[in-house]
Amino acid sequence: MVKNYHVDNVTIEEILGWIKQGKIGLPEMQRPFVWSTAKVRDLIDSLYNGYPIGYIVTWQNPAVGLKNDSSSNNKEIIIDGQQRLTALKAALSGEKVVSQQYITKRIKISFKPSTGEFNTLNSAIEKDPLWINDISDIFKSDFNSYSYVTDNAKKLGMAPEYLGATLQKLLAIRQSEIGDIKLGYNLSIGAVTDIFNRINSKGVSLSSADLAMSRLSADTVHGGNNLRKQIEYFVQLLNDPNLLENIVKFDSDFANTKEFDQIKWIASEVNPIYKPRYADILHLILATSFKRGKLSDMVSLISGRDFEARNYSEEGMKANYAKMQAGATLVFNKSNFQRYLMILRDMGMRNSGKLGLVGHGVFNFGYILFLYLHRSTNLSQEKIASYLKRWIIMSALTGRYSGSSETITESDLKMISRDANPINVLDDILDREMNDSFWNGTLPNMLRVQSTQASSWRIFQMSQIYGKDTAWLAKDTSTETVMLEEGNIHHIFPQAYLRKNGFSKGDISQIANYVWVTQPKNLEISDKAPKDYLSDENIIEFMSETNNRENAIPEEIVDYDFHNYSDFLNQRRHLMAKKMREFYENM
Repeated sequence: MVKNYHVDNVTIEEILGWIKQGKIGLPEMQRPFVWSTAKVRDLIDSLYNGYPIGYIVTWQNPAVGLKNDSSSNNKEIIIDGQQRLTALKAALSGEKVVSQQYITKRIKISFKPSTGEFNTLNSAIEKDPLWINDISDIFKSDFNSYSYVTDNAKKLGMAPEYLGATLQKLLAIRQSEIGDIKLGYNLSIGAVTDIFNRINSKGVSLSSADLAMSRLSADTVHGGNNLRKQIEYFVQLLNDPNLLENIVKFDSDFANTKEFDQIKWIASEVNPIYKPRYADILHLILATSFKRGKLSDMVSLISGRDFEARNYSEEGMKANYAKMQAGATLVFNKSNFQRYLMILRDMGMRNSGKLGLVGHGVFNFGYILFLYLHRSTNLSQEKIASYLKRWIIMSALTGRYSGSSETITESDLKMISRDANPINVLDDILDREMNDSFWNGTLPNMLRVQSTQASSWRIFQMSQIYGKDTAWLAKDTSTETVMLEEGNIHHIFPQAYLRKNGFSKGDISQIANYVWVTQPKNLEISDKAPKDYLSDENIIEFMSETNNRENAIPEEIVDYDFHNYSDFLNQRRHLMAKKMREFYENM
């Protein structure tokens, strides 16, 4: 049986030396460190007491052919163990780590020689003469154990020979061994990911996106690390614009590059509806650059894979990086991104929360399609927006990109891009998916759910915002205003009323029983049957046929009590589906 790995026992000192020499990549030294200081303390304590601290897993780049027909396996990257090695460098070498806010800081581990106790440095320890404040001072290359014992034994309250022995035990941490599981460079991306997820005892999964980001971090020759920074900082600034100043201070060299100029504008974007994550950005770049959907392919491309020649080469690596950087320029382009956000807003989306769509697949392919149509067709902006809006509605309602969407993303993109007239492909798919059977049968059945996270409910909300509809039973307050200002999703047949008459929670909380109303109106309705509260002149003062139609409420509601509840749900599901169809066709 062929072994796809081998195990070496290496010392802590050797590993830290390899990192310093650049033989293995440790991207986390330049990325936010997530371990607590207490966890770093425990790691050092384990080493001091001779306890095992687990293993690391490394993987070499696939062999890359050189011009002289020799090959190079490039530097290894850390697949598992990054946080532990970062912690060791921080505690033993005194290197700063990066906080979640991109502020560099020291982690100082203190040591009490008389007891062998470790702790994180605090003000009490700093004032206590029996503690060594920072063990990294002991591990410096110019540290002289004899001089230290002579000068400090009395202060530390220890006999010189005992202090000397204790310091030697502390310094012996450098010679502690750790297992290095070296994965074969010929392993596939999927195999590496699977191996990690099987052996990782903490249950933290490695994704192809994690692997791609690590591979990018390890590349300083072709601009991979700068591309990784672009992706990371874009996502961080999208979620917390206040980080801009910290990032500029923390990474001043990168802040002066054209790559940073391409992304820093996002810190000024107000309430973006679409908030892609690292994996989403990688998908966007992969699709835009190579018309591929699987992130495992991205890792191969980063490594110099030529899918046609079926080999890895330096020339292939250069070409792939050039394509990725061109794709990233399109993805991060301010005009492109803002135009896409404008299209989403025009559809009735208002934020990335309850007034948007759940999930990322629909948004990702929408942006991919926008970029493709924008640069590969002569369609007007209005026509592009029309196709985008209808495609997004179709995708959301049918779940086209829900779950693992890589295969369908690649299939759709290739089908569209390979056709001489890609618009015909879009029209064919839209016509096939959004037919009468869907609107009259499938969609009403899809509305038999309780969750306001459902795409069908979100699209219905969007149709109301798009139509500038008035909230049910309100004079002139729009549904959008009620949604944004924390109005109430009201049960048309009140919860307490249905519960009192024997209905289950599942029946009561059907989304077909939901409607947006103002807070005062919700209090007036209380827990009465519809036929009772809709006979109150104060409640129905502004009720009208138009208002009912805008909210997909059947006119017969004025005569209904719990005996009619099932019929009501069926009627309203069809009215909601009809309203969504009108919304789709208006696009």
